[in-house]
Parts: sequence; structure tokens; C-alpha cells
Amino acid sequence: MQQKLLAALQKFWRGFLAFTPGQKVVTGAAVAALVIGGFLFSSWAAKPSYAPLFTNLAPADASGIIDKLNANKTPYQLAANGTEIMVPSKDVYSLRLTMSAAGLPSSSTSGYSLLDQEGITTSDFKQHVDYQRAIEGELDKTLQAINGVQTAAVHLAIPAATVFDDGTDKPTASVLLTTQPGTTLSANQVQSVVNLVSSSVPGLTADQVSVSDSTGKVLSSSGTDGGDQASADSRTAAMALYDKQQDATVQAMLDKLVGVGNSVVTVNADLDYDKKTSNSVNYSKATGVPPLSQSGSTESYGASAGKSGAVLGSVASNPVSSASPAASGAGPYVSTNNVQDNAVNQISESASAAPGSVRKLSVAVLLDKNAGPIDVAAVQKLVSSAVGLNPARGDLLSVQAQPFNTSQASAAAAASAAAAKAAAAAKSKAAFMSMLKTGAIVLLILAIVIATFIMNRKRKKNEDLPDDLDTFLSTLNDSPGSLPPAPRDIVPPQNREAAINAARKRDLAEMADAQPQEVARLLRGWLNTKES
Repeated sequence: MQQKLLAALQKFWRGFLAFTPGQKVVTGAAVAALVIGGFLFSSWAAKPSYAPLFTNLAPADASGIIDKLNANKTPYQLAANGTEIMVPSKDVYSLRLTMSAAGLPSSSTSGYSLLDQEGITTSDFKQHVDYQRAIEGELDKTLQAINGVQTAAVHLAIPAATVFDDGTDKPTASVLLTTQPGTTLSANQVQSVVNLVSSSVPGLTADQVSVSDSTGKVLSSSGTDGGDQASADSRTAAMALYDKQQDATVQAMLDKLVGVGNSVVTVNADLDYDKKTSNSVNYSKATGVPPLSQSGSTESYGASAGKSGAVLGSVASNPVSSASPAASGAGPYVSTNNVQDNAVNQISESASAAPGSVRKLSVAVLLDKNAGPIDVAAVQKLVSSAVGLNPARGDLLSVQAQPFNTSQASAAAAASAAAAKAAAAAKSKAAFMSMLKTGAIVLLILAIVIATFIMNRKRKKNEDLPDDLDTFLSTLNDSPGSLPPAPRDIVPPQNREAAINAARKRDLAEMADAQPQEVARLLRGWLNTKES
């Protein structure tokens, strides 16, 4: 096996030595490129992919974790300004367990873990301070989970509870936020920060929370709950959206009428965001329903009572009976009283007006007079119908036809056309240069191939006997053998170059490759025949 491998290597080396200088250079470059490419690919494939081990680390925790990784000789990378540690993906979970067993990252400086260190001998003051620090630490972690917030610092001022507390001292809070680069918190996000902090501390109201960012800008001041700013932003966004929709509706209609670019529409809407609630109660008689309660009384006095001289029946004591026939003894006195409580239908209605109704609408339309004859009255009617104009609430509509100034548009169009032309020319030139380079490379490759082919043809015509024949001649042993006499047309004459052509060389080389021992014996017989 070793001899065959050595023979194959010797054959390959002889074949390489038979190359022309150009072929040797190309072969060497190809082998070098293959080796370098294999080395780079193996390096890239062997390079591990990294994944986050921990993020948002405190400097002390990051230092402890790095020391542990260095002790274990584990590769790592730092990211996010040193607050994030990256390790090979395959080791993430095992390293997290290892760090957890070592107590890293340590959370003993913030959060509710501070309360784990409390003992039975801890003073009330220290308990109060630790409780406040624990809430601050938990709020820091909570606020950092908001999208766009990089770090957060919460400071609480919680008055101590005493028996003399009359409830006038209220807790307050201040929040400092550091946002990620290029990030601005919206009013709704600031309102979320205020609500989270105020809802996490007993007795803390939203108007006692102030929020600032790292640049010193006040996002929410104390005395306001932040809802006014969020509501104002929402109203502004809603009004802008309404105006944009109305503009697009009228503009699309006018583009169909006077052509694109021949009209400009501006809509300014005043939306009513006042909260209105109305309550009303209506009462009506219930028909067909028996009375809820009923009472009555009757008084009757006869003629005998008047004659008896009783006080109640006398004319002086009872003016009503004095006007009755009983006073003259013509008949009795009768008084009847009947009281009924009837059922009453009661209807209570409560209505709340939805915010966002149009309070006033102003529309301005400008038409290009150069576009052709325009019926302004018709345009007014169309626009009024499109936007739902209501003159009763004070809506305004103004339509005017004026010649447009198209100098800037023409200049912009000319500049755009010139830029497009220059871009097309540059693209065409780049394409031509690319084609030229490609053609030059192709021609160079063809020239190399043709030159190599011509040089190979020339070398084949001028080369001597094959190297295989020289090898067989040098390795002939001295053992005699019985061989038939060699044909005279194969025995080389004195002038080999004129007698041996390329076809016989190829046949002799193929025979030597197929049956080396037989060829060696045949050559030995030829030599013996020539000497004799």
C-alpha cells in the first residue's frame, strides 16, 4: 500500500514537473486558494455563536460574573456598555445555573430581597428605610421593562407613621428616566410611569409624582397627574387625523374635476372634547292600575242636634253648618273626605355626549385659474356637501380661483429630469464598464487557455520518450526470460525523433501503465536483440 501511494505521488510530481511555467503558477494559485479557503471556513465553522447570559447588569454584578467566567476559562463578550454579557450559545443554560449557585447576579442591594436580611433586633427606623429601599428597587426594575427606558431611578418620600399623624403629610415620589438613544417617551408612556409609581405606594396619589428624563426635561410635574398632557396629545392627534381625512376626501374629488395639481384644500376642524352628561326624570300617570292606598271620612249632623243646643251644632261654633239647611232645621249636615294614592310611572334617563364632535369647521379651497374655466359656485356646493358644512354652527367655506406660481415646480421638474438623466447615464456607464471588465476577463482567460493549448501541442511534439519508459528501463532486473524477437518496426532507430511519433508514444505509455512487468521483459528482449 505504501509503495502504491509513493508511486502515485511520484507520478503526480512528475506530471507537475512536466507542466509549463504558466500551468505551474495556475496550479499553485489554485492549491493556495483551496488551502486558505479551507482554513477560513474551518475557522468560521469552529467559531462559537454568542447569546446573552445576563442583561441590564449592575457594575458589581457584571464584575463578579466576569471573574467567575475567567476562573472557568469561559470565553465571553461585553455588550450594551458593559451591562450585558455574551457567552457561547451552547453554554448559556449551564452557566446560568453555575452563576445562580454562586449567588450571581446578586440582588441584595435592591428589591424585596433587602427584607430577607431583617432580624428580630432590627430597629423600626431601619425597617422603615429598608422597606422604602425595597419598593424603590422593585419600581426601578418595573420601569426598566417599559419599551424605550434604559435605566430608571425612583426616590420615595414616605412619612413615618406615628400616633400624632393627622393625615396631612402625604408620600411623594420622583422618577428619573434614562431613555435609549433616539427614543422619546410619549405622553401615554409617561402617564403609565406615573400610574405605576402611584399605585405601588400606599397613600401616594398621581399628582404627587414627578417624572424627568436624563436631559433634565420635566415629563410630568408634581401637582398634575399627567392625564391632561396625554389627553391633549390625543386630542391634537385626533384633530390632525380628522383634518387629513377631510383634506384627502375633498382633494380626490377636485383632482377629478380640475386635474391633479390644479387645486389645494385645507380643512381646519375644531372638535369638542368636553365631557357632557345630562340626567332627566319623567313622571306620568299609570292608567288601569288600582290606587296604592285610599282613605276617607264622613261627618253628618241631624236637626235634633241643632235643637239640643250643642256647641258643635250651634251656628256660632260651625260656620259651615250655618250656611247649610241644618241651620234652619230644614235638613241634616253631611261632610265627606276621600284621599287616594295612585301609582306614578317614573322614567330616568342619563345621556353622555361622546367626545370628538365637530364644534366648528373651516374649509379653504384654492383653484388654479390657468387650468381653464372654473365654476366656483359649483365647486362650493360640492365641497359643502363633501365635508358636511353646517352654517348654523358657524362653519366657513372659502373658494377662490387664482393663477398658480409654477416656477418652483418647473425648476424642481427640470432638476428631477436632469438628475434622472444623469443617473441613467451613470447607470449606463457603469453597465458598460462592467461589460468591458467582464469581456476583458473572458478574453484573458481565453488567451491563457489558447496559449496553454499551443504550448502543450508544441511540447508534445518536441518531447522525448515518455518518462514511464525511462522508469522501466532504469528498473529492469537481471533475471533472464524467454521472449519472442521484437518486431523491427517497433525497435527505435538511431534518430528517435524522426521514427517515433505521438501515437506510438501514447500506445507505449498505456501498455506500460497496464502491464509494467511484461513491458519490462519486452524492452529487455529488445535490448538483448540489439546487442546481439
